Amino acid sequence: MTNRHIVVIDPIAFTGGSKVATNHLLSSLQQSRPNITVITKDPTSWNRYDYRVIKLFEWSLFANIEQGIYYFIRHWMLGLSLIYARLRYGKIDIAIGASGPGVDLSLYLMQFFLRYQIIQLIHGPVANSRTIARCLLRANHVFYLKSSLPSIQLSLLKLLSPPQIKKHLKSDTFKQLSNSLPDSNWPTQCQYQMAKVLWAASLLKWKGLDFFVQSMQAMPEKDRLSTDICYIRPRTTDQPTSNAPIKLNKLQWHEQPQQLDAIRANCNIFVSTSTNEPFGLSILEAMAAGHCVVIPSDHSYWDQVLSHGINCIKYRANNQTDLINELSELKGDVEKIKRIGSNAQQVANNYRGSKLTASFQRAIINHPREQAND
Repeated sequence: MTNRHIVVIDPIAFTGGSKVATNHLLSSLQQSRPNITVITKDPTSWNRYDYRVIKLFEWSLFANIEQGIYYFIRHWMLGLSLIYARLRYGKIDIAIGASGPGVDLSLYLMQFFLRYQIIQLIHGPVANSRTIARCLLRANHVFYLKSSLPSIQLSLLKLLSPPQIKKHLKSDTFKQLSNSLPDSNWPTQCQYQMAKVLWAASLLKWKGLDFFVQSMQAMPEKDRLSTDICYIRPRTTDQPTSNAPIKLNKLQWHEQPQQLDAIRANCNIFVSTSTNEPFGLSILEAMAAGHCVVIPSDHSYWDQVLSHGINCIKYRANNQTDLINELSELKGDVEKIKRIGSNAQQVANNYRGSKLTASFQRAIINHPREQAND
């Protein structure tokens, strides 16, 4: 597949785990040396990588419309950037949707004209609609997180019977995807000299920053752990967001820091306060660095994989007192932090990229250039 042209569409206007996960997948293709063009609303998320980057054109009037006729008009307009990429850089062999069919709809609208393969990545739940179902059935390959499967099944029920859905999900089109970390991006080993907390996520409300800060405020200052908060501020979104920074002793704030790896290495406790996190790439990164990860018991991905007191600490979801008690206990026991962090690091080693990205690599390498779904 030397010199095959791959285009990635990224209509989300701020950095997040799905973009990092997509780049890890793309980096697994380096030996095949494809030409990669990223069409994005947030070029700063991709400026560290060796890709051609095109700023996605979108009228602000349509930016947050998610339904109705204007939703389709919006994605037809986004599709103009795909035409621009075709005219500027040549035939598009494969188009990758980096988020989900509802966000990446322009790929499907333009496929008839540009005749490319579609690979759809799904990093979270999809909407329950006939449009989403049609997209899922039209894609050449769909790679989805395990946590996304129930919503995919519900969407497909709009068009298919349960036996038909079962048949499709067992086909070569649908593949379960597990996020991974490439060796080249493996986090730096953390320190175990003193207990220090890291919280890292976007300011979207469901990430739980308000809950975390309120928990820190409820702790007496003498008992409060030194904490680094690394946050991403969404630029354009209709979703509710938290305020940051908030002045509180022993909390240091960093807005989208370039030196995240160094900050993480200087901490050793990672606290997640997200609500039903579909995967939690930042949790995996913290585990790889040797952190003792503190996660809510809410049946999300890592809650099902990790064990309390062995390779993580769990607290009752949305229970401020329980979180405070767990952090207070860790503060005075660095050996416990090291033991649990080291065990978590062993789990993280199972998420090294080469094996987990093999099906994605095959999907790109094995598809003929000229064929597309009609």
